[in-house]
Amino acid sequence: MALIDKGPRLGFHRAQMKRLLASGVLAVFTAMRVYAGPEPTPAATATLELSPFSKGAKEFQAMSGAFFFFDTTQNNRPSVDYALESLRLGVMLNNPWHLGLFSGNFEVMGEIFGGGIFEGPGDVLAGASLVFRYNFVQEPRPRIVPYAQIAAGGVYTNIGEDESRGLISLPVEFNLQAGIGSRFMVNDRWSIVLEGVYRHISNAEINKPNFGIDSVGGNVGFGFSF
Repeated sequence: MALIDKGPRLGFHRAQMKRLLASGVLAVFTAMRVYAGPEPTPAATATLELSPFSKGAKEFQAMSGAFFFFDTTQNNRPSVDYALESLRLGVMLNNPWHLGLFSGNFEVMGEIFGGGIFEGPGDVLAGASLVFRYNFVQEPRPRIVPYAQIAAGGVYTNIGEDESRGLISLPVEFNLQAGIGSRFMVNDRWSIVLEGVYRHISNAEINKPNFGIDSVGGNVGFGFSF
């Protein structure tokens, strides 16, 4: 019986498998590259570095607003409506991520505020907050930039416990905020800012009564990036 020489055929199959494996690896890397998108050009990188939303960019905002009390206790407690002036200084924490509709970056801001009470007991509110914001940045040079933010800090007020019927009972209280807003970019540095905000003032049960002051309102102002 003649022996069948399988060497050339086995060598052929191995070469074919190597070509198929190489083709598969190339296809995977090609797919990964397409998914990741093209590498930024030097011009695009320079544009990002000059963007007011690039990592490390700073921003100053001056805001004015009014806030109106709503009674969550349903006990006909007095309204506490007030107007505030706010100054903020922030820094961008990262370059904008590319996430479709959720593209954007995080920003942290320090805020000081103060103003008068124009309806209800007391005369003044003043305090400071730390603001944590997400900017929805769709491109390196956007003209409209929506954002969502939360904030927490402290507030001083001369509203008395008796005259507020237990809304607050300490001169220094906690201040919590949640809001949405938008920048309207005039140019790369200046912007007009509009926002709607919910604010809560209470002492976290440190002292009772502590029904808290809940308010909704809004701010308008300007921003400057540098």
